[in-house]
Amino acid sequence: MRSIYTSENPQRLDAENLEHAYIVGLFEGDGYFSVNKKGKYLTYEIGIELSINDRQLIYNIKNLLGVGVIYFREKREMVALRIRNKEHLKKYIVPIFDKYPMFSNKQYDYLRFRNALFSNVIYHIELPKYIRSNIHLNTVDFIINASYFSAWLVGFIEAEGCFSVYNLKNNNDYPVGSFDIAQTEGEILIQAIRNYLLFTTIVYKDKTNCYKLKVTGVKSINNIINFLDKAPVKLKGNKKLQYIIWINKLREIPRYNKNINLPSNY
Repeated sequence: MRSIYTSENPQRLDAENLEHAYIVGLFEGDGYFSVNKKGKYLTYEIGIELSINDRQLIYNIKNLLGVGVIYFREKREMVALRIRNKEHLKKYIVPIFDKYPMFSNKQYDYLRFRNALFSNVIYHIELPKYIRSNIHLNTVDFIINASYFSAWLVGFIEAEGCFSVYNLKNNNDYPVGSFDIAQTEGEILIQAIRNYLLFTTIVYKDKTNCYKLKVTGVKSINNIINFLDKAPVKLKGNKKLQYIIWINKLREIPRYNKNINLPSNY
């Protein structure tokens, strides 16, 4: 493992910054908040780990946050951003997650992390036991009416969305475009995304308690394209490349190119 540290570049948090809401959505998908035992002491850390293909995105996130250390896990082909400095956490990170709260039950992890950090809990023995609650923090209506939801959703799609084209079984002459998004224990969140994007497909729960949403219909595909085209922030990482390739493939499928005004650029 090797690490890269760059100097602090604090962000202004007193003005509306939907790039920060995007980051919250990204962390809600792939980030974590941890308070871990280290001997008799505690270490505080927030971080996010992505595929090595998203190394430029990790650098972009670090630039937006202004703090953190980048690590490369070359054998696993992963890259991570970690923030452990308590003063950086208090001054630059917590204000973002306070201003743009997460919508899923991962918010419980953050609130526990925040409470321990600002209570200055130093020793492991002083940390209360923690089990994440399964009581939903928000309703579907509350989520989709949040002022920053659209920017948050772009970040969440960056983490958990998937754009693909495939052939239906037993019919290689019938390619289908699809958009998928999912989250473990994310029933209310995935339902909110379904309602916000006006999808009619039912949310599916698998055996691992992961809630999934997949759409292939012309109207639904048109809705996700319109959303990303008009959203206040853009996809930034490898998902942006995946999306552009997906749009180009849709141009080759008559049922989409004849019924959707596919954007010429993104």
